[in-house]
Amino acid sequence: MFSYFMLALATFAWGGAFVAAKMVVTELHPLVAAVARFWLAFLCLIPFMLWKERGKAGVALKDWPVLIFLGFSGIFLYNVLFFNGLRISAAMDGSLLVACGPVLTAILSALVLQERLNFRQAMGFLVSLCGVVVIVTKGVPSALLVWDINPGDIMLTCSALTWSFYSVGGKVVMKRLSPVVSTTYAMGIGAAMLTLAAIPQLTENPFANMTQTSVVGLGYLAVIASALSFVLWFEGIKRVGAGKASIFQNIVPLSGALLSILLLGEKLQAFHPIGALLILGGVYMVTKPARAPKAAVTGGVRQSSQEI
Repeated sequence: MFSYFMLALATFAWGGAFVAAKMVVTELHPLVAAVARFWLAFLCLIPFMLWKERGKAGVALKDWPVLIFLGFSGIFLYNVLFFNGLRISAAMDGSLLVACGPVLTAILSALVLQERLNFRQAMGFLVSLCGVVVIVTKGVPSALLVWDINPGDIMLTCSALTWSFYSVGGKVVMKRLSPVVSTTYAMGIGAAMLTLAAIPQLTENPFANMTQTSVVGLGYLAVIASALSFVLWFEGIKRVGAGKASIFQNIVPLSGALLSILLLGEKLQAFHPIGALLILGGVYMVTKPARAPKAAVTGGVRQSSQEI
């Protein structure tokens, strides 16, 4: 039961990240907010990595290209799009749009890693895509004809795509490195990239106008939504398995929407639940494991082809 609580807490905290980021970017430049978030998260994860991995925290030269790709796609690009998108879009819309990430990851895995994609998963992609269209057009698909779409929604959708590139790259590198090691290095690399991009803003005393609200929000993003949630997530996966843990990812858009209403006063409109149901329905179709064949009896021992 405690394992499920850890998974639920981690995904609920990730939903809250949309609300916290929305608060922070009203007072900080998006790049500066991203820099502060990931240097703090990186510093929190380093001691945990050294303690958990002990002598396995080192990285071979052949792994650096993939780690740099992870830092660029999942930390640098994702957060440039994430923070800039939330600057002009509703936090609720962002949390729902990013929920299509697992679908995009499955498509990319099929294209890049040659993983099998069946008909049901292809249909799930289309269903989820319909949900994205509902959200970005605010329930008026004809807005696509005149491109009357909030640029922030486009950036948030693209952030889900960059996270999918990160996820596919992670599948490659995690054959040799643990999730803790690969994520910690990726955060450090991404934080360095963000710092280089934010040099013009960092030279102008960017934290001068911060209030207690943005300080709390930034601390939440770095410590709770990044470092702590990462630890809880992978400890939960270790105990119950990735298959059972994946269902908890659906908590992210739901908690993001709920907290957006409660803390930011955003309004739930008719297109929100419609888009959410389509997106999450598509995610379910894509990520639902195939039914395992009946166990065969070989040499008096029952064997099943389903992986755990």
